[in-house]
Amino acid sequence: MAKPRRKQPKTLVGVMLTLLITALAALGVIFVPDMLGNHTSAPVSGGEVQFHFIDVGQGDAALIRTEKGDILIDAGTNSSEDELKAYLDSLGVTDIEYAVFTHPHEDHIGGADMVLNTYNVKCVVLPDATATSKTFERMMDAIEAEKCDVMEAVPDKTFKVGELTCTILAPISTSYTETNNYSVVIRADYGDTSVLFTGDAEVDSEAEMLNRYQFKGTLDCDILKAGHHGSDTSSSQAFLDAVTPVHAVISVGEGNTYDHPKQEILARYEAMKLEIHRTDKEGSIVFTSTGGEPSKQ
Repeated sequence: MAKPRRKQPKTLVGVMLTLLITALAALGVIFVPDMLGNHTSAPVSGGEVQFHFIDVGQGDAALIRTEKGDILIDAGTNSSEDELKAYLDSLGVTDIEYAVFTHPHEDHIGGADMVLNTYNVKCVVLPDATATSKTFERMMDAIEAEKCDVMEAVPDKTFKVGELTCTILAPISTSYTETNNYSVVIRADYGDTSVLFTGDAEVDSEAEMLNRYQFKGTLDCDILKAGHHGSDTSSSQAFLDAVTPVHAVISVGEGNTYDHPKQEILARYEAMKLEIHRTDKEGSIVFTSTGGEPSKQ
């Protein structure tokens, strides 16, 4: 049974987006709006999995869609929660099997309370990390109010939705000085398709993952969600050599004040001949897979 849903205050932009989507849905037109005005059709067919890297500006939000249910990884910023809601609603999302909030920074959990209060979230995955921000407090209050199950992120723990398996690879240590290194790193596998979601994990966490996993082939993947928005604090050459992705997806805001992604990192990706995809250039990015090589919509 779905949980009671609390009404959330909406900005004018959010109201207009919701009304527009409702009107078009009534006409039989279903699409996903993103913050740059592009559109992506998004029905889930049997045997297909979709990986949505949602444009939330200078933040992170990703959605894995399967025939058996949805997984959300991060929820963008406070200021982008209306756009995130419009995106999820346009896909017809009502239940979320797992919501992974990688670490307690505002650009990853800003919309967490909205997600928890609006959708039927069955389980929340969190690292052992806290913050004193109002954003973090709102998220924790919403988890308690909605009585969600909570899974602590520990290495090698797995969870499944249908035939899709998610494995937690990090955080490994419990005493980082930098909150970004507490980021929950998820490897998602569907058939022969593998996607690595790294949150803002930096080189310290990457080194620990290399030490634990590089000789097991666990890090090798098709699609890498670039660590820390393409910052030079992440994407070490040794880590990339172990991951060997075909695609690198950078979730980043246009004209951001951090100068993300860094040219050094872009050059590193280019030298490896990776296909680089950026939400500030392309808007929301969607890959689909039927268990083989993933394709970009």
